[in-house]
Amino acid sequence: MPTPVKALENMSKNLTDEERQLREQAEEGVIPDRGRESRMEEPAIMTKNPAARRYWRKVLERMEGLVILDDLDSDALGVYCVMMARYETQCRLLAQAAKELKTARDAPEAVEAAAAKLDAVSGKMQSLERNILQYAEKLGLTPSGRVRLAQKRAQAAAGARADPDSDLYGD
Repeated sequence: MPTPVKALENMSKNLTDEERQLREQAEEGVIPDRGRESRMEEPAIMTKNPAARRYWRKVLERMEGLVILDDLDSDALGVYCVMMARYETQCRLLAQAAKELKTARDAPEAVEAAAAKLDAVSGKMQSLERNILQYAEKLGLTPSGRVRLAQKRAQAAAGARADPDSDLYGD
């Protein structure tokens, strides 16, 4: 598992002035400015899915003013929004299965069927939760995801300025 990342203000390790400056610049905006606003367009996977469209609008609204997502991220964000819509559906199915389990107290076959349904829905939800968190991390929708993106950008900038022969030894 990768080491947890920290924002520059929370770091205790010693950095040179150049490293600190590069890290600060990287944390200001995670991707380079193309000189225009990004034009996020809903991907085809979201067609006829109002719940996914609702998540799309909500994420873009929350990220307004941040320079994290770019046009290239539209498809990944679309998949994330579709997964969130599926999760919403699974939550409803879980509530329905729990209700069926409560009402099926006297019939052993009904209890068994409701418990199996509850177990299946719960497993699907856990899988979706894991995938949703992975996408959120990669898209920079989590705090650690944003810091990790800034850290990668700072390292890339520092590497470009450092030793031009550093890649010769595979380090």
